Amino acid sequence: MTDLPIPYAEQPVREQRAIDTLRGTDAPSVGELFGFMREAETRFESLRLRLLDRTFTARGEQLATVELWLRHPGRARIVTRRGEGPVSRDFDVWLSDGETVQTYNASSRTTTRRPPMATVVGGTDPALPGFARTYSPRTKLPRESIVEMVVHPHGFCRNVLATGPVSIQGATELAGDRECLLLRADHPRTSHLLTDRPDRWLEVGVDRMTGLILLYVEHIRDLVTRHVEVADLELDAPIPDEAFSIHIPEGTASIY
Repeated sequence: MTDLPIPYAEQPVREQRAIDTLRGTDAPSVGELFGFMREAETRFESLRLRLLDRTFTARGEQLATVELWLRHPGRARIVTRRGEGPVSRDFDVWLSDGETVQTYNASSRTTTRRPPMATVVGGTDPALPGFARTYSPRTKLPRESIVEMVVHPHGFCRNVLATGPVSIQGATELAGDRECLLLRADHPRTSHLLTDRPDRWLEVGVDRMTGLILLYVEHIRDLVTRHVEVADLELDAPIPDEAFSIHIPEGTASIY
């Protein structure tokens, strides 16, 4: 019972243009849009973003702020902070240089250092049909994480959105003034979630210039259970090497 959703009373009201105004040569089909999203990470050399991830359960609203610095090829740093306190110790860092992944969890004072997870052998073979091939990103991010969904939407489109009816509902502006297409996906199949049910639906905002996902909202009927939105986005800004480093305090336990 503790996982029952509660309404999101402060859900923002977005000005949407009817899909009829988007029809024409610049209005993609859902399939064309999925193909465009597949190549999202190829449309920039560096990326900085901040997203707000709100979840709603019987315990109330929980907020996580996620900041990503990414520079192709292979360099990425993700800081996830829970709660709204600017000096909260409940945060963790994920860092990769393409060959090694290092993490630091401030609340448990633990760190790890290991090679990135290997992909399935033969999974990128071009002889395989498209639905069976593994996508090989220019810069790897944590698997099945919210930032991977935002930056590498291909797997999300193929494994989640495409499993149910999808329609383009309109357009809006997100992350400042970036024009986005709004998708609705009804009862997508996600077997590992307790909320895999017929009245579950998703709202997704896709940046028209890059194919990045800037909005992700989970609904059950008229209730919102999760609301993720990119608040700040900067493409091709210079990112110094110092940004891809972690200061590990003394006394931190190394797990592996």
